[in-house]
Amino acid sequence: MSDVLDEKEFQTKMIGGVEAIVKEQTEHKSRFQRVTDDLDRSDKEVKKALEELTKVKNTCNDFDVAMKSMRKVQQAIAANAASSWRDPIAKALDANEGLGEFINASARAAAFPHEYDKLPASWKKLLEEARAAHKALTGVDSSLGQATIPSEWFKTIYDTLTEYGDWSSLDVIRVGARTNLVPVATARPQFYWIGAGTGGTGEGSAITEGAFTGSSVTLSIQTLAVYLLVARELLADSSVDMAPYLMRQLIQSIAFGLDTASFIGAGTADQTNAGYYGIFNAASVNTNLAATTAPGNTTVEATQLEDWQNATLTVSQVILQRAARWWMNPQTIIRALSVRDKNGRPLFQTYTEAPMPGGIGSILGYRVTLVAVAPTTNAAGATVAAFGDPQGQAVGLREDMEFATSDDIKFAENMRAYRALLRAGVKLKTIAASNSLKPISVLTLAPA
Repeated sequence: MSDVLDEKEFQTKMIGGVEAIVKEQTEHKSRFQRVTDDLDRSDKEVKKALEELTKVKNTCNDFDVAMKSMRKVQQAIAANAASSWRDPIAKALDANEGLGEFINASARAAAFPHEYDKLPASWKKLLEEARAAHKALTGVDSSLGQATIPSEWFKTIYDTLTEYGDWSSLDVIRVGARTNLVPVATARPQFYWIGAGTGGTGEGSAITEGAFTGSSVTLSIQTLAVYLLVARELLADSSVDMAPYLMRQLIQSIAFGLDTASFIGAGTADQTNAGYYGIFNAASVNTNLAATTAPGNTTVEATQLEDWQNATLTVSQVILQRAARWWMNPQTIIRALSVRDKNGRPLFQTYTEAPMPGGIGSILGYRVTLVAVAPTTNAAGATVAAFGDPQGQAVGLREDMEFATSDDIKFAENMRAYRALLRAGVKLKTIAASNSLKPISVLTLAPA
């Protein structure tokens, strides 16, 4: 049979090859496009700020100038988010007409309980339906002007909460009990080959028994509370809708409390830490999570490539195959700009240098997450950053957020009290002295 192709076969094979090349190029372009889409969607101000930060990082050693550049990036991103995706409170109010009416009705009823009858009929209907649906669960007492968010709208409130707190970058889970056991595995069952090539273990031999080993950690839910006092004159004289403002204050305080417990909780039995350990204090739970810089490296500026590599090598090996990331304060990133690799390139790479969706930049190829409550001390023995798997810190939430108000507590001062409650808790998924459960590492400066 002849190996020579006729004209039709040649054209078919040629066109098929071209199509295969085009398809491969399209796939490569698609993968690259997914990486750069986030930056492309940003407005000119965001891109300009990122480019300026990159330039300052590579040419300037002035901390104040670099910090101003970082702030410009954060402000530009915030402004872009506000214009593109809008304020989360406004989005919550506009996304669902019923939700907007309910929040306004709740706020007005709470602020002016004696003028309930003057509310629009549609608002009173919403409140009465919500009261009937939740009275058995929450014990709503209308004399106190309580208002409970209906469960069908809680998801929207929860999503608003996550946009305010850095704790949302961790393992947020729903829990249904006050005390929850979170299982953690320490070893898989051992495998065994059976057959002629095993040195005597034939196919009729008994299978050696393996074992799945592990433990559990206890996630305890407690009540996170916010108490706010507002002058009744302010409420009466205000010409704007106070509902979004009051909600913002309560939600931001709740988020701050969760951030504190999740990141810098010191395990202290007080109303700030509630006995919880944050990831920056993970080494207090398991000493094997500590990654200390080399002797003499007592400031962030003095750290070396090997110190940061040590942090990535301290976690369990599998963590490097997952969506690991860094958590640190923005000021720490600025101080680390002078740290360079063996080729003289800064360890911190901005988004424009190394595009990474959802992050402002990366270190050693891993995304950096800015944490406002992260430590900023730059001295011997201080904590610099945390690295690891977000799944290593559980943040448990209950669906029982409650807003309430009362005129009685501060009656003499003519003030109205507002209260927000959220049942939540945090727990590191490690156990003392474990060498197999190392989801997080803590980079700490060498002692003096």
